Amino acid sequence: MRTRLSIKWRVSLISIGTIAGITVLFTLFIYFSLSKWMMEQQDHAALTSTQHIALAYPGNIEQGSNNSNDKSQSWLSQFASKNQTFYIIGLNGKTIATLGNAFGVLPHSIGLTHAQKGTLTHVVERGHSFVRIILPSRSESGDTVAWVISYASTDVVQAYITALVRVLIFGSLLALILAGLSGYVMSFVALRPITDIIRRMHHMDAFSIKGRLPHDSGRDEIAELAKTFNEMLDRIRKTIEKQNEFIADASHEFRSPLTVIEGYTNLLDRWGKDDPAVTERSIGAIKKEAARLRRLTNGLLQLASLANVQLESTPCDAKRVVEEVVLQFSEVFQRNIAFECSDVSVMTEMQSEHLHQVTAILLQNAVKHTSEGQGISVRAVRQKSGLLLAVEDKGEGIDPEHLPHVFDRFYRSDRARSRSTEGFGLGLAIAKEIVGLYQGTIQVVSERGKGTVFSVTIPAR
Repeated sequence: MRTRLSIKWRVSLISIGTIAGITVLFTLFIYFSLSKWMMEQQDHAALTSTQHIALAYPGNIEQGSNNSNDKSQSWLSQFASKNQTFYIIGLNGKTIATLGNAFGVLPHSIGLTHAQKGTLTHVVERGHSFVRIILPSRSESGDTVAWVISYASTDVVQAYITALVRVLIFGSLLALILAGLSGYVMSFVALRPITDIIRRMHHMDAFSIKGRLPHDSGRDEIAELAKTFNEMLDRIRKTIEKQNEFIADASHEFRSPLTVIEGYTNLLDRWGKDDPAVTERSIGAIKKEAARLRRLTNGLLQLASLANVQLESTPCDAKRVVEEVVLQFSEVFQRNIAFECSDVSVMTEMQSEHLHQVTAILLQNAVKHTSEGQGISVRAVRQKSGLLLAVEDKGEGIDPEHLPHVFDRFYRSDRARSRSTEGFGLGLAIAKEIVGLYQGTIQVVSERGKGTVFSVTIPAR
């Protein structure tokens, strides 16, 4: 398994790599720039001195005299330089004068071909580097009277370049070391708040999340991280509280029918089985509570299954489905339920069984909280955004403090009447889950003593 480096080491290595790249590029730039400049200066100095000799030579030496060689040698001595050697070659190829022999006799009896006339080249002779220059020396009439060959040593320049390379290498290594140290120190300082966050997180678990990470009011990334983490802890805490409440409520709902079943079973076991009336009453109660357990179990299973349901794109006629549910409830509960739908058909992407169930849940809730004579109405309207389904009743209404919780699981606004209304507080929670599958919304508006309106909106796809 590959081991990942810590962020501090990664930041340090990135800093070293970045500085190394910049340093290499800068070093190469300095090396080539200075090397080129120094060699150009060397070439220019050598060329200037050679040109000066080539221009001045014809006017200072009387050509053709018997002692012209001696005069040439004497005249040439004024240009003496320890790093440069000069040769004046006659047209016949013989050496007229020589100046400077620090490097020994250098090749000067070369064949002066057309390609070599007036050239500047870099050569290596006797283990030394030179700039070799060949220039013609002309008379006032423009005739070539001699050739000037000079060798200018570049050893000093090469020594400077070698020293420059050493300095650049040393400076680069020093820069890399400083970059690594500074990168590690900066990463340590920058990541210290994160280290503190990790340390605090190690002391938290799913059952002990009351602690919060400290953060200032700044807008830097560390403060945002701590703030986001605290918000996540708040959401987890609320989820755990809801889960604990759900478990407690579910346990209570299961305990009630089980207690009744156990009580009647003990009654039958002790003496009730000898009394037909007690036996009949006990069996009826046990069957009733078993049915309650079955409904409760089915509701919980449905809530769990909705999280993994696969939606199918099967549009249905909302008017037909809702009207069918309204007719069923009107006949079963003997209620006058008004249905309003101005369109011939209202198509929706919600599956028909889901629309049927949501409508039935809302109508069952309306019937449960209204008495005979109190009106119930249902509207199915096609809007630009999708389907609007509204169920309104003129019943007892819901107190304002209960409205935010009506869609919570096992929540009932009047727990004292829970047994008489035969409810578990799961219907509206199931309706909300189903509507959420289609990215829809379900809302409630109610006023105590005046009634309640549940509105469902299913967006068009």
